[in-house]
Amino acid sequence: MSNKKIGIVFGEEFTRIISSDKGKIYDDFSLVCWNVLTTEIVLYGRDVKNTIGRLDDPLKVVNILDKYVIQNLEIFKHYATTLVERFKEEFDGAKIVISCPNSDNDFIQEFFKNLFSENTNFTSITFAPRIILSALGANADIRDEYGVLILDINQAYAKVALIVEGKIISEKETIYAEKFLDESLNQFIKEEYSISVDSDMIEKIKWSLGTIIKLRDELELSIVGKDIITNERKSVVCVSEEFKKIFIKSFTNYKSLVTSVLENSSALVRSGVVKNGLYVTGELAGISGVKDFFEDFFNFPVTISKKRGYSDIEGTLKLLSLKK
Repeated sequence: MSNKKIGIVFGEEFTRIISSDKGKIYDDFSLVCWNVLTTEIVLYGRDVKNTIGRLDDPLKVVNILDKYVIQNLEIFKHYATTLVERFKEEFDGAKIVISCPNSDNDFIQEFFKNLFSENTNFTSITFAPRIILSALGANADIRDEYGVLILDINQAYAKVALIVEGKIISEKETIYAEKFLDESLNQFIKEEYSISVDSDMIEKIKWSLGTIIKLRDELELSIVGKDIITNERKSVVCVSEEFKKIFIKSFTNYKSLVTSVLENSSALVRSGVVKNGLYVTGELAGISGVKDFFEDFFNFPVTISKKRGYSDIEGTLKLLSLKK
């Protein structure tokens, strides 16, 4: 009997597929180029990036999960079908874990079961909440009777959940996530320097200047973009202190979420969290100072997931191992 495991995570920015046999087999943008007249996918993934702003009717770019909501069920079903047909040999004999919006919905589950039945010889399908998978990917013991606390920062939302014996007993979320941070950074640069920058420059700012603690030495970065009035190339040197308040705003919001979730839990669970601590997942878990920021305030251990934004997809394989 095959022990092959396959995990699929449909995310706001990326869709990822991982195999216990081969590792990562798909990792691409959750984007499609959709033909409105023929109702078919023309392109998907990275190839669609270069077409943004260049398409004419009847073609349009669709983000499958904008704000982590299925924007168009028909397009989502076409997209999922395209991926299953492309990798159908990988799914043969596999135990599959799927995470997507509304994965607890009977209609969504039935769609996937029929899709895999028609195209593959899969062994089983399990549907799981994304935050459970992220916790597993961060090596949290979700079966602990005292509970574990997790902050999962995604593209469209950030969520804090308290997981006890494998079940979510309390959770809260906020829009102060990575997309909100990107937009805030972009707006600040426009207002402060009259410069318009692209997404690549925003990424450089986040990972070169991003911090939520006081640094001994200021970090510097030359920001390059276009003057919003003349449209000519313009550059300015910025330091980390200028942007720190933007990062702190988001993380202060996360701190409030953690506090709220803890306040709504029992004394026994709260004491367990003090022992087990907080796990932080998502790409923004890698921002400078996250561990110190939370540990200084809550006075319990904080673990930053080494997998960061890949915690959820890594957690799919661990979930199946738990179910042995």
